[in-house]
Amino acid sequence: MKSNNPVVSTIVKNYTNTQNAFLSKEVLISLSQEYGITYKSLVKAGDIVKEGEIIAKAGDSLDETTYIHSPLPGKVLDILPCYCPNGKQNFAIKIQFGGSLSFLGKKTKESQLEALPPAFILTSIIDNGVVNTFKIAKPLNLGLEIKKLKNCKNLVVRMYDEDPFRITDSLVTKFYIEEITKAAKALAKAIKADGIFFAIDQKFENKEYFENIKSENIHILEMNLKRYPCGTPREIISNFNRSLAKKYTELTLTNKDLFLDASTMYEVYKAVICSIPSISKPVHFSGNCLRASCLLNVKIGSTLKDIVAQLGGFIKNPQLIIINGSICGSAVQSLDVPITKYVKSVEFISKINKKNSQIYSCINCGNCRFACPVHLSPDILYTNTINFKFMPENFAASSIACIECGLCNTVCPARLPLSQTISLLKDKFTKE
Repeated sequence: MKSNNPVVSTIVKNYTNTQNAFLSKEVLISLSQEYGITYKSLVKAGDIVKEGEIIAKAGDSLDETTYIHSPLPGKVLDILPCYCPNGKQNFAIKIQFGGSLSFLGKKTKESQLEALPPAFILTSIIDNGVVNTFKIAKPLNLGLEIKKLKNCKNLVVRMYDEDPFRITDSLVTKFYIEEITKAAKALAKAIKADGIFFAIDQKFENKEYFENIKSENIHILEMNLKRYPCGTPREIISNFNRSLAKKYTELTLTNKDLFLDASTMYEVYKAVICSIPSISKPVHFSGNCLRASCLLNVKIGSTLKDIVAQLGGFIKNPQLIIINGSICGSAVQSLDVPITKYVKSVEFISKINKKNSQIYSCINCGNCRFACPVHLSPDILYTNTINFKFMPENFAASSIACIECGLCNTVCPARLPLSQTISLLKDKFTKE
C-alpha cells in the first residue's frame, strides 16, 4: 500500500520543542499497562503515596515480578473500574495529587554507562516497569521479554513510526536522539548484543548524527517510508538484506533479535541512566478539534479530559478519538480514558471527517487477500473463526504468519474486524 506518511513531508520539521503537561489534580492508573499482564494493587483507599512509589505488582515468582509506580505524590482515593485506551475495561487506582515531587523538577543525575554492570541494567528495566511499545497492539514488559530471549544477536531500534498516521516516534527521535543512543548502548551491553541497528527514515533531517556514531558494532538502516507496512521486523530485515550494511558486516538480522522503538528506548534511558521509574511518557496530540498539535510529556494516569483542558479545549466537538494511529491503533468514546504506558498518540476528529463505521457482511470481494503482504486469506480465517467452522489445522496455523499490519481492515468495504480476529487466532497457536 502506498503511504502518505507525514514523516516523509515537512511536518516533523515544524516541531521545535516538547514540554511537560500540567499536573492533574487526580490520576487514574490502570492495572493493565501491557499485553497479557494484570496487576494487583498494593495500596488501598486512604493510603499516602510518593511519586515513583510502587503501587501495584504482577507475578508470583521473583523472576517474573513487575511493577507499576505512582506518577504523583498524594492520597489514594479509590480503586474503581475504568475504560483503557485499548477499549478494554479494567480496574484503576485513583490518586489525588498532594505533597512534594521526587523526580519532576529535580536535577537529573546521569550514571556513567561504563560503570553499569549488565545485571544492573536489566534489573533497572524490570524494577522501573519499562514497556516495549514496538508492537503497539501488544505492548510487552521489556524486562520479561529480555529474559525470554533465545538466540538474540542484535538490538534493532526503529526510529520512525510504523503507522503512517502517527509521528510520535519520529518526534521522540528528533528531541531525544542522544538519550536514545545512550540507552541503546546500555541495553546492547545488558543482552550482550553483537550489533546495534538504527532503522531511520530516509529523509530524517539529522542524518549526520547517525553517520557520526557509526562504528563496527553500530549500523544504520535507511528505510523508504513511501509504502506500508514499513516498520515490522519482516520489513526491517528485508531492508537489511538489500542494504550495503549487509555487505560490510558479518552480522545477520533475524526475528529472534530484540526489536524496540524510539519511545521505548527513551524509557530505557530514564530507567537505566537516570534511575527514574516509568511514570510519564511523550504523547502526540493532534486532530482538527484542537487549536494546534503538540508533543507533551504526560504523567501516566492523566485523563484525556485534563490534557484537552491544558490545550485550551476543543474548537470542534470530537466524534472520534483515535489512540495510537488510524491503522495500528484503536478508538475510544470517553474523555475519561487515562494515559497508559502504551499510549503514543491521541487524535481528536470531528463529525465532518468521521467515516461510516457500521459493520456489514462479507461480500467476497477479495480485497483483503490482495492487500495482505504475507499472502493470507483474511476473509476465510475470519469467517470460519467467528462462525466456529472447522478449519484444517495447517490452514488455521497460517495465522502465525500475520504481521498485524491491519491492511486487511483498511481495504475491507464491509469494515470487518479481520486483523483483530486473526490476531486472536494467532494467539491460540503461539501459546500452545
